Amino acid sequence: MKYTIYARKSSEAKEKQAVSIPDQIAECQECAHTLSIDCSPTPMTESKSAFKPHNRPVFDRMIELIESGDIEAILTWKPDRLCRNPEEGGKILQLLQDGKLKEIRTATGEIYSQESDHLILQIHFGMANQYSRNLSQNVRRGLKHKIERGQYPRPPLTGYIGYGERGQRNIKPDPLLAPLVRESYELMSTGNYSLHALLRIMEKKGITTRLGKHVSKSHFHEILTNPTFYGYIRTHGAIVKGDFEPIIDKPLFDKVQEVFNRKTVPRKNLWIDHHEYNGLMRCGECDSSITTTVKKKYYKTTKRSAEYVYHHCSHRKGKCSQGTMMTNDLDKLLKKEISKIAIDSDVWQLGIKLLKSKHGEETKRNADHLHAFQGKFGLLQDKLNRLISMRADGELSKDEFLVQKQLLTEEQDKVQRLMRDSEKSARTWLELAEEFLDTAYKAKEVMEGSDVVAKRNLIMTVGENLLLKDKKLDISFKQPYDILLKPSYRSDVLRD
Repeated sequence: MKYTIYARKSSEAKEKQAVSIPDQIAECQECAHTLSIDCSPTPMTESKSAFKPHNRPVFDRMIELIESGDIEAILTWKPDRLCRNPEEGGKILQLLQDGKLKEIRTATGEIYSQESDHLILQIHFGMANQYSRNLSQNVRRGLKHKIERGQYPRPPLTGYIGYGERGQRNIKPDPLLAPLVRESYELMSTGNYSLHALLRIMEKKGITTRLGKHVSKSHFHEILTNPTFYGYIRTHGAIVKGDFEPIIDKPLFDKVQEVFNRKTVPRKNLWIDHHEYNGLMRCGECDSSITTTVKKKYYKTTKRSAEYVYHHCSHRKGKCSQGTMMTNDLDKLLKKEISKIAIDSDVWQLGIKLLKSKHGEETKRNADHLHAFQGKFGLLQDKLNRLISMRADGELSKDEFLVQKQLLTEEQDKVQRLMRDSEKSARTWLELAEEFLDTAYKAKEVMEGSDVVAKRNLIMTVGENLLLKDKKLDISFKQPYDILLKPSYRSDVLRD
């Protein structure tokens, strides 16, 4: 088979713990040499995040070569090097299923072919995607704690500059731009200037973005309506006190907001803040969010009041021809779609039994890898100890000792990274697989129940890109739940 080595490392700092590209290539080449695999002389490498699709030109080129038959198999360090998003994971699985991609082999010993169990690879891709999502959540959690300490969590606004060490950075007034921001507030508070006229005046005085670029009208409006300039941080609809020097005081800020309010009267709408379907869907015509409206009607003849709940396009992006939909009708659409990935008791029990069996194989493989890495680490430690003894006996000069010690230490760090990766895989594999089957097994029961929180959580767990158009719902299922859309998968499980 025509093999290629694919190695990837995210360019984002949050994935620093991933094995580096040279290390990945070295492991793959060692595997190729051991198994006498003939790989293309130039590995395909890139430093791009795989969390979102269409972000990796080298990966896209590799897919084109597979489809044209120039590449038939991939050798990579781990399955998560290939993808961390559902779209590209599905593309790889489809090529494997169609036989255009004959084999995926990892340096850690896993082999996936057209005849192998694609559920395992599907779960690996799903785990990689969830890992990236969890990293994103951790970043948000870190920003939350930074806000709690009063530190500004984003790049400095126009009028401020950043200072401090990484992880503890904050902002302070820019000596050049802060006076211009203050003057902008003072002039706008008089009510004698339009936004456009004031911007032209301040541009002549020298106001720019912190990067020295032109200030747009929308950016200038953001400057004059942001509470950060009087010492507070806006976050998730609330504001909290910041631990940095304000450029203006609160009374001046309020005066400017009164000027804006006199010029523009906000439109009032009736919203439902806690409906379980709010914010889950987008309009299939204009891509605005689907919102919820409640209308109350009093019937004089029967002397009763009724409440009607409608779901409709918010029209945030302009005109839209889509009509409204009642909650009961939307319920039916959601139940119908979610039921596509629901499994019955027999499939669930067989699936759990199969996964536990597969987990035994996975655990043994990881244990073998871990044992090998531990042995390698021990050998490196012995070499380091002998090196220290040679230095103590005067057999090595100081410079020779430092060079050799640096090489051995770097090799030990590499082995330790591999050990941590193997330990993590062994701990989480079965837990995530069982959660996948349990969610699919209980999906129908949750959608037919009355627990609105559970219903919303289920939809968010299994689905994405929910589009409502012409009273029809289009939903994409996340990995690995999308594999349950294939009837052949269920029949194969029952037959086996």
